[in-house]
Amino acid sequence: MRRPRSLNRLKRRAVYGVRRTLDRGFVPALNGAVFLLEGRSRPAMGSTPKVTVMQDDKLRLQRVRPMHSGPKPAKASPPVILIPPLMVRPYVYDLRPEHSMVRTLRDAGVDTFVVDFGVPDKTDEHIRLDDYVLNYVPRCVDAALEASGADQVYLLGYCMGGLFAVLHVATHRDDRIAGLITIGAPIDFDEMGILSVAGRLGVVILDQLMDQLGNVPGELSSLGFKLMGGHRSVTKYVDLLLNLYDESYVRGFGSVNTWVNDLIPYPKEAFKQMVRDFVSGNKLASGELQFDGHSSDLHAVRCPLLAFAGESDNIATPRSTKRIIDLVGSADRSFHSVPGGHIGVIAGGRSPDTVWKPIVAWLEARGAAQGV
Repeated sequence: MRRPRSLNRLKRRAVYGVRRTLDRGFVPALNGAVFLLEGRSRPAMGSTPKVTVMQDDKLRLQRVRPMHSGPKPAKASPPVILIPPLMVRPYVYDLRPEHSMVRTLRDAGVDTFVVDFGVPDKTDEHIRLDDYVLNYVPRCVDAALEASGADQVYLLGYCMGGLFAVLHVATHRDDRIAGLITIGAPIDFDEMGILSVAGRLGVVILDQLMDQLGNVPGELSSLGFKLMGGHRSVTKYVDLLLNLYDESYVRGFGSVNTWVNDLIPYPKEAFKQMVRDFVSGNKLASGELQFDGHSSDLHAVRCPLLAFAGESDNIATPRSTKRIIDLVGSADRSFHSVPGGHIGVIAGGRSPDTVWKPIVAWLEARGAAQGV
């Protein structure tokens, strides 16, 4: 005996109602529990397989293992060195397996190296920006070239990591650098908005304050990031509640939240130099910057350049970031303003399409991606 159609419709509606209740109730609760239990852990962050090719005290250079081992090409393609900012751990480029710039580059056949400056402690209070520009980055370039067998290398950096990449070429005039890629890297600090004002006001008491404080604690830097985020520091939790049913969103929120709350100390002398020479003095844009007597001239940068800025970045503002196009001597240079703030430009949900993949395409056009 056949059931009435109305009964079948009622049954389907009941099943749909149960599923909807589970999707909107149980699943969000489960994802919320996962975030609370795992959100501050980082077992998957920086998990792409790597091998250490150079280490000296805290400085370390790691090479990302390729997906497939095969015959080596007759001539090695230029590898890419990823340089992290100060305060930030290098896993910023490798947040989780399904959302990783490192894996995006590796999967495209790019020979990828990652710099790790280590976690500064009290013994590192004396470290200056000179040490990074004149010692640490050059040593990583030497090690990557030796390990890869290539003649040139690309430098890629986010925020201060991008500055280190630019400063390497501007200071050393190193023709072994095939090209530069910067992401959210400020150049003209007069265009940094409230940070410019704070730097000029704070420089008066800078030495006294920093000699009392020592290294800038990571917790203080994390607080600064949150304050600069404005209302987003609060509304992001509302967005999380509204998206608890979306496991990918929850895990993405957890990894970024962990990163922002896991910033590391900023060496005292390097911070003083940053405020005095870059933020207050704006010596990079004006051409007055020097490191131990070596001038750092942006006009000396002649290699290809690819620069990105977050449209809503209120730390490395688009106006500050875009100035690099006006100041370098490169004939091959391009600038892209993309959706996102200072964090979203490198780690947001749209960054794979707006930043990572365009970087791969740019490298492929220049022979740095071998394919897989």
